[in-house]
Amino acid sequence: MKRLIDWLVGSQSWGAVGLSRTLRGLRTGDQRDLYMGLGLAALSYIRRTAPRKRLLYRRTVREGSAIVIYNRRRGAPMIEVIKPR
Repeated sequence: MKRLIDWLVGSQSWGAVGLSRTLRGLRTGDQRDLYMGLGLAALSYIRRTAPRKRLLYRRTVREGSAIVIYNRRRGAPMIEVIKPR
């Protein structure tokens, strides 16, 4: 969906396009532009306030071994490294 919206709005940010469409819709009285602009501005806000990914653990693993991560409680993952014999 992100690629489709990026293709539709061009190289500008969703928030800028949403604001310009909203203002154009208010100025001309076109409900379609108004609602499209409000929708794009809302999507931009939701994407901006979404939690970001963060790296919890980083390690180089030898071939044949594995890392198993158990996340039973929030904020306290248990990491187990399984090595070949």
